[in-house]
Amino acid sequence: LGLGPRTKMANIYMQKVAVYCGATLGKNPAFATKTIELGTYLASKRISVIYGGSRYGLLGKLCDSIVSNGGDITGIIPHFFLKNDTYSAGCKEIVVPDMHTRKKMMFDRSDAFIALPGGLGTMEELTEILTWSKLGLHSKPVGLLNVDGYYDHFLEWMKVGIAEGFVKVSSVEEVLIVSSDPVTLVDELSKRWVYPHTDNPKMKEVF
Repeated sequence: LGLGPRTKMANIYMQKVAVYCGATLGKNPAFATKTIELGTYLASKRISVIYGGSRYGLLGKLCDSIVSNGGDITGIIPHFFLKNDTYSAGCKEIVVPDMHTRKKMMFDRSDAFIALPGGLGTMEELTEILTWSKLGLHSKPVGLLNVDGYYDHFLEWMKVGIAEGFVKVSSVEEVLIVSSDPVTLVDELSKRWVYPHTDNPKMKEVF
């Protein structure tokens, strides 16, 4: 079924995606370009976005691209970030007490996850979501926007981990959808998403 106007049957398709990305722009202009393309496409598909709440870097580009195209985006930001940061105009904001609460709320509110280029925080969020998936705590699809090969070394590390028996999956593709194109990535996540979706009750123990 297509992603047309929302009706009483709206929950049969992927409605909300959590996006992880850097609070800086990085040195490669393609990072910002692809982030804007992603935000624009998500807005056109009426897929709501949950993100980290900052107005800086790729986070800010994501929010601005969604808002400027009439999309829906909610930023979840720990209160201590507000001393030096704030959300972009037009973005809904939820202030939480700590990082732990932020991650839980982003997980709870999302049908799927996308990681863009970013630093240690982005990598931690991505690997944690993949770990929870591997442990059977959730079945939400996870996507990686590999812009200009930014994540090539990470993907190679995963392959080595699989070969050496530490990453216990048959292939990277089993747990992660990878693409350099935002449109392809979102469309593949939509195909992978399964309705009805329920999380493993053990997920409550994580938090």
